[in-house]
Amino acid sequence: MPTLFEFSQTIRNLNKEKKFSETLKFFKDNKTEFRPEEIGLNKFVVYEMISALIETNHYDVIFTFIEQHNVVLDEKNFGYLLKKFKDKPSVNWTVVNKFCDLISVENLDTDCKTIEVERKGEKKPMELASDKENWFAFKTKALFETQQYQECFELSKKALETFEKFHYSNEVWFARRIALSKKHLGNSEEALNELLQVLRRKKEWFIQNEVAEIYKENGEFDKAFKYAIEAINNFGDLEYKVGLLVLIANILEQKQEKELSFKHYMLSKLLRQQEEWKVPQTLDYALQNLGFAQIPLEQLPNLKRELKNYWNTFKQEKIKPFDKTRTTTNQNFEGEIVRLLHDNERGKVGFIKSNGKEHYFSVNPNYHSISEISVGTKVIFEILPPKDDKKDQTRIKKIIA
Repeated sequence: MPTLFEFSQTIRNLNKEKKFSETLKFFKDNKTEFRPEEIGLNKFVVYEMISALIETNHYDVIFTFIEQHNVVLDEKNFGYLLKKFKDKPSVNWTVVNKFCDLISVENLDTDCKTIEVERKGEKKPMELASDKENWFAFKTKALFETQQYQECFELSKKALETFEKFHYSNEVWFARRIALSKKHLGNSEEALNELLQVLRRKKEWFIQNEVAEIYKENGEFDKAFKYAIEAINNFGDLEYKVGLLVLIANILEQKQEKELSFKHYMLSKLLRQQEEWKVPQTLDYALQNLGFAQIPLEQLPNLKRELKNYWNTFKQEKIKPFDKTRTTTNQNFEGEIVRLLHDNERGKVGFIKSNGKEHYFSVNPNYHSISEISVGTKVIFEILPPKDDKKDQTRIKKIIA
């Protein structure tokens, strides 16, 4: 008969070898040797068992295990378990929502740990979000994904009021969830205004897509088309923009551009077929109603090329990216902030990427647009000549809205 320590060590070792199904079998075969409360009070067994159940997608059993053994989750392990859900290929947000309710958020740690990460051979400190901030991020996301919009709105608002400092642009994501919850609750006008504010801080294609959808619903098709085209031209794999392609097709249909509308519907369908994703019936109906002969899958590269050329005609003239071969200083260049190393009362420090090169920058805390500087922000910057034998200096001149 194994001792409780030996029992927990065996479970831990099986998990370490990723033999999660064997973990569950070993537990089932040996659990009767111990009282349920003995198991429930052993935080090591609890952590390893819940980990194995997450890894094997036995989500319902997690809550049965907790109930049968009167488990009180350890606050220090809770954050690690929560992140395991997000590491799954497909997140079950209903389970995440229920799991978040197993612990009082007020008991979670507010300390932000710092780790060292290696960048180009040099170790740099990086501050992580606290367990409490992570709980708000997961819980509000779960509420939104499970269509509990009123609760999502209220909790996202509370999150913004709770923390003075955020990580991973969480303040932007909370603001976005507030806006989208308002949309689903019937307040499209406020949702649109707030999404436009979010977009100034985080120019992501899916936010542009959301703005375009509201304009379309309001019958403002020119504005909807503008933001939809900006979204399709923005960073992001085309395969994940199949819904955006349908939106563009809808708008073009409203604008009586039937052939272009058909081609966008068709591209959405072919991309789904290529990825072996389900094609919605509504997409097939839209293609049939337009009456053009459907394009075979082998013509996908040609269709993609044709429409990319069409989208490119709407791109605005941009300042050329920085080219190291150009030696003249005090010129304006366009780039994107790709990393933030520090974000505190002393300002922000990080790297701007332009034309494949990364440029170190620092911003004084008094900089007028410091709140808008985050990963993904596009900026206009200049390279100042070196002073006192130091390296070139990068100075951010403008945030691109």
